[in-house]
Amino acid sequence: MSAVPTTAAQNAARSLTFSRTLARRLALPLLFVVAASYHAWQSVGHLTPMIFDDELLYGKLSQSIAAGHGLSIRGEPFFFPAPLAPLVQSPAWLLSSMTDAYTAAKILNAIVMCAAVFPAYWIARRVVRPSFALLTAAATVATPAMVYHSFLMSEALAYPVFLVAVAVLVKALAEPSRRMAFAVPAICLVAVATRVQFLILPVVYLAAIALCGRGAYRRHALPAALASALVAALLLIPGALGTYGGATHLRPAIGPLAHWLLINATLFPYALGLAVVPGALLGVGYMLAQPRTKFERATAAMAIGCTVLFIGQAAMVSTAEANRPLERYLFYCTPLVFLAFFAYVERGAPRRFMYVALGLAGALALSRFSLPGLTGTTAYFFDGITLTGFSRVAYLIRSLTNAALLYELVPLALALLAWVLPLRRKGVAELFAALAIGLSLATGIGVYATDSLATSWAARTYGSSPMNWLDESKLGPARHLALPRSNIFARASLESWNRDITGVVVLATAAPDRLPEAVARVRTDGTLDIDGHTAQAQTLVVNIAGSAIDLDGKIVARPRTDLVAYRIPTGAHVRSLTWGLAPDLWVGTELRFRAWPGAAAHPGRYELTLGLPKDKLPRKVELTLAGKSIRKFSFVPGQVMHLTVPASGSPTEALGLYIDVPETPLDGRVLGLKVRDLRYVTGKRTFDALHRRR
Repeated sequence: MSAVPTTAAQNAARSLTFSRTLARRLALPLLFVVAASYHAWQSVGHLTPMIFDDELLYGKLSQSIAAGHGLSIRGEPFFFPAPLAPLVQSPAWLLSSMTDAYTAAKILNAIVMCAAVFPAYWIARRVVRPSFALLTAAATVATPAMVYHSFLMSEALAYPVFLVAVAVLVKALAEPSRRMAFAVPAICLVAVATRVQFLILPVVYLAAIALCGRGAYRRHALPAALASALVAALLLIPGALGTYGGATHLRPAIGPLAHWLLINATLFPYALGLAVVPGALLGVGYMLAQPRTKFERATAAMAIGCTVLFIGQAAMVSTAEANRPLERYLFYCTPLVFLAFFAYVERGAPRRFMYVALGLAGALALSRFSLPGLTGTTAYFFDGITLTGFSRVAYLIRSLTNAALLYELVPLALALLAWVLPLRRKGVAELFAALAIGLSLATGIGVYATDSLATSWAARTYGSSPMNWLDESKLGPARHLALPRSNIFARASLESWNRDITGVVVLATAAPDRLPEAVARVRTDGTLDIDGHTAQAQTLVVNIAGSAIDLDGKIVARPRTDLVAYRIPTGAHVRSLTWGLAPDLWVGTELRFRAWPGAAAHPGRYELTLGLPKDKLPRKVELTLAGKSIRKFSFVPGQVMHLTVPASGSPTEALGLYIDVPETPLDGRVLGLKVRDLRYVTGKRTFDALHRRR
């Protein structure tokens, strides 16, 4: 027998083992809590919705669900093929205060989006060791695309749902069964109901069966048939995709499509932190060609298919509609890229020469990519997190050229580091993953800072004080009246922040968005009609950013210079409507003025006084009546001119003014002439276009 006691040593070993086990079990929840806290804190700097019409759509659907009205907008049912994101956000809108509810919605989105760490870890743990799986989960919430949780859209929920869907589809590929056969279409339907972009998931799954199901195609027949039926139903049933159905008819030209394919594919590695990309390319190749398990091969097939189709989707939309990079479509594959990198490392990082060569070739290719050419003088790119991060760096170091040089040197430095430090060495793989995560976080910090500046500017420029002024005013339900050349962002901000805006009415202009609206017209006697009926007594918030209206009723609020709240009586009359007149009485290139003196024609005269400050250039002006030119003249700086135009008094006989004025740089505001007086005079009555603005 030994005289040395072993009880204490055994207890210490057990305690150490227990501590390690506990630490491993707590690591993932702790990562989730830290990430959710950090991103929720960053959301404080995001002051207002600013991506219209998407945020308006999701926000109003969420508010409708919270109020118990289901999927409805502006009091009308609204079919939306992806209702899960509004449903998940809806609890936040149970709060009575719009400001508190908006803050709660952002925090809720941060928590939901950070939940992506759990499916990311689950997938990675079945391919790589626990420490690598934990780093994959950390990379999942380090991407600069986490900024999208602050927006009232689908990305926050779509991130974890996408990864859950990938996990289910990979399991169905690796371990087919009757239970998984029904899980496949179910999770695909959930994914599409979260974000229509995920319609590619069943398509990728069907392609993956061809790669992973050899020798067992019969076992995949049922889920393949169900997935095919789902895709066919969504594409062929009219209206199944709602407002997104038009995307199925996009037919972009090959040249521009290739251009945007290259740009979107080139930007994606920057958002991944660059360091893991060469290893991920080799890793996914090994996972597919020489898999260690069926699960690994299925994961590689899904990763390749999703990444390729997401890049293709982004390029199609960039070509056909957006004409800008769309990184927002790509970030969902971030954990799959890190997983492929670690799968390569666990194989011993073979073919080191090819790995280094890929890194150097990638660095050389990126050095030929002009980030300043894509950003120019703009600093904020909602769909391009890399471009926003680059612009932030350029701002901090006060040079686009130096920022471009930095972005060229970092990939080269990482490639040289890979040559100096083989991934086979202990801790090197973790170092490269940490570098990638650190670069992603640094970019994310810059994106958050720029987002805060952009939303602060939007709140000052398009918002009111307070933002929810209508709800606070106790004026009750109101509708927004959109006139020609309305400020669409002020209109959307008004509706986003005020529950009491119950609808939108358009007068003499196109619909401002794709949502339900009422159409107004003015009868020949000046009576205001809304949807074919005489306007009833109500409150109208009128957007007068680019047009003026003289309307029966009482002005009960003026929260902004371009917003006026009218309390109108039943059968209210419109006395005059002026197109192209800004609140500060400047006209750009065109002015039209129409008066409604009554049901019968009342002959009279238009009186117009114009001025041009001395610091402006000369103008050429054409005056029209009922669309016919009646006079052309020049206007010199410092001149004031009074014009009188006889008229028959018919409502169709509008006065027109066309000004030949140079366009301003960067699509700035055009200042043509200053209007000092504008009226229609008939008998003892005067229809003054400016009296509501004086």
